[in-house]
Amino acid sequence: MKKEVLYHKLSEAILNRTTVSLVTFTEASPELIGKRILLLSETAYGEKGVSDDLIRATAAFCAPSFSKQNTSSLDFQWQNKRYTIFHEAFPPSPHLIIAGAGHVGEPVAQMGNMLGFSVTVVDDRPSFVNKERFSCADELCCQSFHSYFQNVPLQNSTYILLLTRGHQFDVLILQQLLSRKDRPAYIGMIGSRRRIAGVFEQLRNDFPEETFTHIHTPVGLDIGAETPAEIAVSIFAEILAVRNKKSGEPLSSHIRELAKKGFRKGTTRCGNTK
Repeated sequence: MKKEVLYHKLSEAILNRTTVSLVTFTEASPELIGKRILLLSETAYGEKGVSDDLIRATAAFCAPSFSKQNTSSLDFQWQNKRYTIFHEAFPPSPHLIIAGAGHVGEPVAQMGNMLGFSVTVVDDRPSFVNKERFSCADELCCQSFHSYFQNVPLQNSTYILLLTRGHQFDVLILQQLLSRKDRPAYIGMIGSRRRIAGVFEQLRNDFPEETFTHIHTPVGLDIGAETPAEIAVSIFAEILAVRNKKSGEPLSSHIRELAKKGFRKGTTRCGNTK
């Protein structure tokens, strides 16, 4: 494969938020130094001059690094030859999908953009989902929720927020999402207790009870949020806690326990304390 074609495939994968890595031979026979292999989840492509067997062997060796999306220099041996390669990962940026372009969606989109998310806003109302209201969004989709969520790619870097204008839309979207084999990293749904109960009641006949434990609703952490901006803060506090596998409890809680003990138990002295 020509270098230009390989780089086009790399750009395409990044644009489509597909997990991808680029492998470069840094120590090898002269004709291989600088040659590259593109790794994708299901296949691999090599530059002209890299044999199919070496492509497969390299892909197999890099599988753990590819899975973890680690960038590092690696040494491996194949057919009595030693190679040093540079495995460069291009993990997809977290993708935030906001279903519903209402008043809460605006600060959520702005905050998502600030936090490095690729933001998509979906709504079927042209007067709501437009660049005037969502200038910071990366993608605006004016279409039905059914058609969008039927085919949207779902990955472990996909975060979905249901901020729709009615529980019937939440039911429709969840029917699409829960029927898929692929799972997003997070599904959050805004709503009152009554609305949430109504949504789950309509879904209960089609999905097992444990399915609903993966839905974060009411969405966000309890910080007393009332305004749209405050609700956005609450939502992202929860999303970040989920993404980083943290409890969401105050950082000061552990310090308070230490303070009760005089900051002595559980601490280690370092250096000379004369």
